[in-house]
Amino acid sequence: MKSNFYSSFNSIFHRVAKFQNELVLNLVSAYCMPYLLYATECLGLNVTQLRSIEHTRQCAVSHIFHITGADVQLVCNFTSGLPFNIRLLHRGIKFLTGLCHVGTPVLHYLFGVMDMKRVDEIRQRCKYV
Repeated sequence: MKSNFYSSFNSIFHRVAKFQNELVLNLVSAYCMPYLLYATECLGLNVTQLRSIEHTRQCAVSHIFHITGADVQLVCNFTSGLPFNIRLLHRGIKFLTGLCHVGTPVLHYLFGVMDMKRVDEIRQRCKYV
């Protein structure tokens, strides 16, 4: 996931780096972030893996705005609508609730195994973060 993100990021960044930083950030968010977030809702990533994904995003923001340190996190907070970990939790909720609406028996079984308890647990984590 990270290598695809960096590949697409480098491709965009080196072609449009001379434009405004906000435009470059919007392009990266639209075209590169899906590579980074692909299947994160169903992989069950641990905290270290989630931090690694967030760090990858922060590296891109650092390159775009030519900043380092605490400024990177500040810019990330201002430029994205939700914090990164909350965005991943919402993706997980959407994935799990979507399983119960699919007509295939296999997915119904998977939803039964995961149960709505998992969805409620994720929603509770969203409230406290």
